[in-house]
Amino acid sequence: MFQEGDEAKEDCGSRDEWTLLFWTSLAVIVPVILTLWCSAQRSKRKTYMKDFFRKSKHGWHYTDLFNKPTYCCVCAQHILHGAFCDCCGVCADEQCLRRADRSLPCKEIMAPCRPDGTTEHSWVRGNVPLASYCAVCKQQCGTQPKLCDL
Repeated sequence: MFQEGDEAKEDCGSRDEWTLLFWTSLAVIVPVILTLWCSAQRSKRKTYMKDFFRKSKHGWHYTDLFNKPTYCCVCAQHILHGAFCDCCGVCADEQCLRRADRSLPCKEIMAPCRPDGTTEHSWVRGNVPLASYCAVCKQQCGTQPKLCDL
């Protein structure tokens, strides 16, 4: 024999079960959807970067995480991921990459020599390791943890 109180308890239990099922499903589905969306965005970004790097005069390489403190050569902000030119040492975040490519010339690998056989040096500002010394004048450079020195 059922009483009215038993039906109310049964409905309440059923509602609690559905609520638990809903929140559990949501906790599983939302991260999966976010992961798929991020993967699609990353794939689009990689395709864009490949096309951009192919057309560039720099030897850009993209990295998800720099292995040392690195600063963008355009905006001078600390960056964790971005691109660097393996030829001239310029580093840039994704937002400044196009501007870096246009405004910072890459040194020429096959540049003509001077009459005395030496080549002109191409100075690039920044990303000097702390407590470094100049190979020519032996002065300390990289004295501050920011984009400084040449």
